[in-house]
Amino acid sequence: AVAGERLQYSLLAGSGPREGWISTRLKSKDLVVPVVPDVVAGKMPAELADQRPEMTFYAISDVHAERKENMAWVQALPRTPNSTLLVAGDLGVSLHQVDAALRSFKEKFDHVFYCYGNHETWCKVHVAADNAIASYGDSYEKLAALRDLCDSLGVITTARLIAGVWVVPVLGWYHSDWDVEPPLQAPPGQRLDREPPEAERFATDTHACKWGGVENGSRELAQRLDAENERWGVWPLPQELKDNLREPRGQRRHPVISFSHFLPRVELMPEKRFLFQPNLPKIVGSDFVRQRVRELEPDLHVFGHSHFPWDMTLDDGVRYRSWPLGTPEEQSRRIASIPTQEVEQWYPAAVFDSEGSHYRSGEPCWFSLMYTRIKREPESCHMASYVAAAYCKAAPVVPETIISPWGSLQPGDEEQRLRREKHFERSNGSVRKEVQRASISSGR
Repeated sequence: AVAGERLQYSLLAGSGPREGWISTRLKSKDLVVPVVPDVVAGKMPAELADQRPEMTFYAISDVHAERKENMAWVQALPRTPNSTLLVAGDLGVSLHQVDAALRSFKEKFDHVFYCYGNHETWCKVHVAADNAIASYGDSYEKLAALRDLCDSLGVITTARLIAGVWVVPVLGWYHSDWDVEPPLQAPPGQRLDREPPEAERFATDTHACKWGGVENGSRELAQRLDAENERWGVWPLPQELKDNLREPRGQRRHPVISFSHFLPRVELMPEKRFLFQPNLPKIVGSDFVRQRVRELEPDLHVFGHSHFPWDMTLDDGVRYRSWPLGTPEEQSRRIASIPTQEVEQWYPAAVFDSEGSHYRSGEPCWFSLMYTRIKREPESCHMASYVAAAYCKAAPVVPETIISPWGSLQPGDEEQRLRREKHFERSNGSVRKEVQRASISSGR
């Protein structure tokens, strides 16, 4: 409990009085600041908190600091000791938003790594506040300005060895032919009520970016932006890292974490039959990103962009994690489904540490957990109810208890009941809006 500048505490670990009151400030100086304990971060029980590793690695993506609520979330994050943060793109739209968010992250974490997403490349939304940082005429120039900004802030954008773990950003862009799965399938002998909209109709990048006449979503553009890895100095890889990669995973002197905004594998996206926008996979992934991840053979790869929390180990032996903050509407859908305090806070996820340990994820990764209950069958005509409502009302429906069973469970206590009630209307409203938008985009 806090009363003015006095804090009542209870000791969880370590030595000292078991409980009492302390002052939080003295002569305008903070004596006590909130931090994220390992218990919240998902690592260890309180009785083992004194065994904290030298360094814990955290992940977050799709912060979208252009939304006021999300910028407030960044600024309210507690200080996290012994920490390295991986920011996997879509931090903001304007340079001044990215600048403010990175500065705040730098105050909360010991080391901050960053790679750009697609929103950072939008240059047709130039705002006056950006002029104080840099001017840019196209998306290439904005990326160069972003790189200079990171350098000036001490944000790490190249391969770096931190507490015995290599961290490697992987830059790039998506291309539509990365999506090799079939289109949304109607039941045998039937047709869809309406065709899903083409990706360029709902991809803001198509009109918000300027790539010198190169078509957005083309393999040509993805190849050009793959070369940003050399421009930003990620590749050529440091010789020490190359030497480390000569040994197979598990036998290396140093574990390897890589991270990107765009997806390297199609298996890291839900199938089209589970998506409001079934053609979304055409604007999320890159074979060029996959090729660089394959070169690294990391212990862990963190990605963003999809806005779906994810935790899955694929046939290449790599564990893939995604932990997006997402829009306030998406946050409400998560909280209404899983109304816990941890889901509402949505701190950056602890994913790895300097001892080589992976950290658990849990219920919020509902789609990747779904694939532990059902097989991936992209040719199936069975759809989520919200997809069937927009595109094919005759399609058989996958039960909600298969996709995300927590929404059908009763809250664990009164606090969870109130939390679900608080977010329920915004959650339902956003689902209705997504279905309406899909129907309108399809020409309904």
